[in-house]
Amino acid sequence: MSTSLDLCEQIPLAVRGRHETWNFIRNFASSWVTPLEEADGYSESVLSATEERLGISLPAALKEAYALFGCRSDLTRNQEYLLEPTALYIDHNALIFRHENQGAALWGIRLADLQHPDPPVYHSWCEVGNVMGEWELWLGRFSLACLDLILWESLYDNRMPTEYRDSDDKDLALVEQLYSELPSFEGNDSYTPFGVRWFTGPDLLLCYTGVDLRVRTRTREALCSIRESLPGDWLYE
Repeated sequence: MSTSLDLCEQIPLAVRGRHETWNFIRNFASSWVTPLEEADGYSESVLSATEERLGISLPAALKEAYALFGCRSDLTRNQEYLLEPTALYIDHNALIFRHENQGAALWGIRLADLQHPDPPVYHSWCEVGNVMGEWELWLGRFSLACLDLILWESLYDNRMPTEYRDSDDKDLALVEQLYSELPSFEGNDSYTPFGVRWFTGPDLLLCYTGVDLRVRTRTREALCSIRESLPGDWLYE
């Protein structure tokens, strides 16, 4: 695997537009997982059949994402699942495309926004009795929700060293001191939901959620290093 991808340098480029986002995802897959190949995306005929089944036109960004990496479960279906085209469905006036692995949350595009090439994404918690809560804005563009998805799912790839533990304010101060924070943005250029912060260091990617720390490393040596730098009860995911 290549080690040349500078995440801090590439993130500002990735948020400029959806085609730049797709380039970032290609580069991230090559550097942190395995390169994308033509067979990793769904064909135009599959996506057209989905549109016919649902009776809608899918946004351009959604079709581009599914055509690029939609078949790569290692990038998209470790924890919160990107639904396969045959599983996409409409509910509560939205096109649902992502589920939390135990059904506790949903992500969707409102039907009223489907005409936009790269529409905003909304999120809803499923409450007691599987009753959906209100839709809340997640991220301003579908492509950026895909960037968030790819980074987040990388933390749950059990083929690579991944761990997590509860965190506190002291942890955050130490993380800020030891690691480089990935650039963050507001409004339609944000690629992370509120409260989530990403950091990187040699061969590691670390996510601070406000509740816990989650880390993905490329090597066992990098995992040992973060255990020493941030001591505590790390748990294997």
